[in-house]
Amino acid sequence: MINSIFVRDLEECKRLWETFLKPQNISDMWDFRACFHRHLKHEPNFMLLEDAKGIAAMLPLSYVDDLDAFFFFPGEVWHNKTWIERTPVYLRESFELEDLLSYCPPRTYLRYMSVPDTALFPGLHVDEIGYVLYPQALDFDVTVYSKRFSNKKFKNIVNTIKGFTDSECTFHINRLRDFQFIVDMSIRHFGADSYLYDNRFREGFRDIMFFLLKNGMLRMVSLDIRGKTAAVDLGALYGDCYTVFLGGTDPQFPGIAKVINMHHIEFACEHRISKVDFLCGDFHWKKLWHMDAEPLYMFMNPENWFNENIDHKIADVFPEFTGINQNAVLQG
Repeated sequence: MINSIFVRDLEECKRLWETFLKPQNISDMWDFRACFHRHLKHEPNFMLLEDAKGIAAMLPLSYVDDLDAFFFFPGEVWHNKTWIERTPVYLRESFELEDLLSYCPPRTYLRYMSVPDTALFPGLHVDEIGYVLYPQALDFDVTVYSKRFSNKKFKNIVNTIKGFTDSECTFHINRLRDFQFIVDMSIRHFGADSYLYDNRFREGFRDIMFFLLKNGMLRMVSLDIRGKTAAVDLGALYGDCYTVFLGGTDPQFPGIAKVINMHHIEFACEHRISKVDFLCGDFHWKKLWHMDAEPLYMFMNPENWFNENIDHKIADVFPEFTGINQNAVLQG
């Protein structure tokens, strides 16, 4: 017999997280997520499934009061979208993801789940596409990577980059004051839709920057052109993965993103890093640059409940999911 219980004590949730969830990505670390929790303060609701042998499965949730809904911990919801990807869950041997999710409380909305093909079931929907690059598959050689492009296309990229690097161009690593540049450029481009428009998220991201710096994992790249900051990306090195979390470019320098994007790829190849994660986000350049596409999945209980709830906000953001069962979901 399976019993489901909810743990809401923060320290106990931390103990459970660190006991049962083995980090695969930097955002799987409790201290990474605690940076957001300190500012968001959503109630943790870790769902445990227990049987005669003990804990069979665990789903780390947060209850977001103003939406009356459950999301992955720490509930970093902005405009009804979460930000952290590939949240881990705990499944004891022989326990299936479908079994765990069948116990979710009503009004659960889980996003950006990394699910192997063997674990897909009809209740999962394709969410967004994660864009990654595996330099190891390229023999850590940018020349091999260039073969993914037509000669004309890659030559145009090289010429754009050369147009900047032939001028007074300097890179800076971990110049922390440039966090404000990312904030300013994000709000300038997205306005109130930017995560960084909200002070809670802004300070959560700032705490993440200092957490990464303290632990020797921060790689914040700033690019100056003729003494003026033109682009900044905030990333992290964890294990054999290089993740680019946030970035901003000054529109006074059209095309400057190509310079900093290629910088990340060259850095990963030079240092023989196995994976570069550019995260989700349907930014057109990720397709044009032939990143490897990996589908991530969403789960809702009840299915499609957001179509009639939260003032239709989520359905407005994701009209493609309204009333549609995604064909990409494998039938169990």
